[in-house]
Amino acid sequence: MIDVITEGARWRDAAAEPWRPTAALVRSVGVGGTLLGIAVVAGRPDLFVLGAPFAIIAAWSVLTRPTRHPVAAHRTGNPIIREGDATRWRVRLDEVDHVDHVTVTVPDEPWLETDPPSGSAVVDGQDALDAPDADVPDADGADRVEVAIAVRSMRWGRRILPPIEVLATNPWGAFRTGATTSHVALVTLPDTPVFDVGAPARPTHGLVGLDRSARRGDGSEFAGLRAFTPGDRMRRINWMRSTRSDEIQVNATWADHDMHVELVVDATADYGPSGGLDGVASSLDTAVRAAAAIAQHYVQRGDRVSLRAFGATTNHHVRGGAGPKQQRRILETLSALRAPGRTNVGRRPADIQPWPVGDAGLTVMLSPLISRVALDRAVQLGRRGIPVVVIDTLPDDLTFDHDPQAELAWRLRRLERRREIRLVERAGIPVVHWVGPGSLDQFLRDVARRASAPRMRVS
Repeated sequence: MIDVITEGARWRDAAAEPWRPTAALVRSVGVGGTLLGIAVVAGRPDLFVLGAPFAIIAAWSVLTRPTRHPVAAHRTGNPIIREGDATRWRVRLDEVDHVDHVTVTVPDEPWLETDPPSGSAVVDGQDALDAPDADVPDADGADRVEVAIAVRSMRWGRRILPPIEVLATNPWGAFRTGATTSHVALVTLPDTPVFDVGAPARPTHGLVGLDRSARRGDGSEFAGLRAFTPGDRMRRINWMRSTRSDEIQVNATWADHDMHVELVVDATADYGPSGGLDGVASSLDTAVRAAAAIAQHYVQRGDRVSLRAFGATTNHHVRGGAGPKQQRRILETLSALRAPGRTNVGRRPADIQPWPVGDAGLTVMLSPLISRVALDRAVQLGRRGIPVVVIDTLPDDLTFDHDPQAELAWRLRRLERRREIRLVERAGIPVVHWVGPGSLDQFLRDVARRASAPRMRVS
């Protein structure tokens, strides 16, 4: 069974058809009338016995046919969900007299799972009768039928769900009515894998945040003892040490700081197949989920996080910020990334405009490193004195066995790619693989060791 999250969307009107006779009613009228006519003319009691049930059912169905025009509405649960979560798609029919069966059919859509798996649900009309909702008043006490089907999204992104078809029939299947819902937008936020940083954050000169700064100031981490100076707070005085010395001693602390982490996602192309949340991950899947995990980690620490994506159909930029709203803003932006088609994969580096260098204390670039744009930009940022780390998101088992020529070209490109990565690493830009927790530990340790060493900065 699919776990469904809380619903919060409003009802939307759907186009409903009036009650129409079915083929079963037409056959009953034709068969019953024909048998009864032959029985009367030819004097055949046996044909009268065979045709009487058809005629009785047809006459009863016509006399009790529904008279009110049904009104249809539909709604989804929360239109913004996470990968692997599900929402209910509800369809409601108002002003229906008597309903025998209601059938709901959801068309097949990539990355969507339904409950039941077939995408079609058939419920008994009496079981589907539900009390009116508080937000939509009932009309003259009319009967209401509501059917729900669960939809689970297995991959991040923004997609338009296809219309749902609803079919309701009255007893004996003599008349039926249908409704077709409109398209619904569903936003699936990327999943955030487990991620943590065991190494200390890079020292900066800020005075707010949770991490220790390179300078002493007002903070929470003990740095040593020093003599009292005008302006020191009384609660900082170390009375035990002061009684054993000739002057008043106070506790010195390291100043706290906030760290601005800039995430750069390379969306020039998506390499490798994508199997959704439970399957294999493509290069863009790994980049988006890793960026979401890193952003969540630093936002929860109180640091500022910004996001920049280049090479996609639409370039995206989220300014630096902190707090839950910033995390939600980054996740929604990541879900909107779309790699360009094959006609745009071979864009030259000049086609992608460089962005201005900000005040980021740490830049994390996530790229499959196939396009030279990412490596060139990483080197440029590194020459400006900004700590940059590149996370390689290319799948290890990417092959082209079905095309020998493509496989040969891919092998040559991988050799060039290795040479380019070695050149970048010689320039001081580390390239690491995404392994979840600890992916950035070694890089942050190296940055912390180099923080106090002389550095050359290119203006």
